[in-house]
Amino acid sequence: MPMRPSTMLLSYAIAGLVVSVALAQASNYTSVEATAGKAVQLTYHASAHKNCTTAPLATFDVLQAPKLGLLIVRKAMLTTDKVAGCPRLKIPAQVVLYRGRDGSAGSDHVVYKVTSSNGEVETFDVTITVKPAPAPSPPGGQKGNSL
Repeated sequence: MPMRPSTMLLSYAIAGLVVSVALAQASNYTSVEATAGKAVQLTYHASAHKNCTTAPLATFDVLQAPKLGLLIVRKAMLTTDKVAGCPRLKIPAQVVLYRGRDGSAGSDHVVYKVTSSNGEVETFDVTITVKPAPAPSPPGGQKGNSL
């Protein structure tokens, strides 16, 4: 049965809306190296208004949790000159870290979504190569006993 023109127009409008929403979401793919037991920074997120006031902090959703370590979000304070007319602006920020569990090694993967206070959505897809922690050196830097 053929569609009526008004039904077709509505279908195209809905399809256009879906495409617009999909295009508004940014995806970021990256890879990092980490040492087991040590945190490595993946991203940081902060926002300010043009009048030099801080914007609300972003929200995070973990879409795929890491298997060999932890995904950590910590609050921090960021000083920046990147907001025009706001030199040395101090704003609250969130830092995303990954820390491989002690003794772990291999490939890990994490995917998380960040939604800013103005509704912008970014997805971060990170492949992590976890290296084992180096063996501790003998006390005093000695390599062995001598006579």
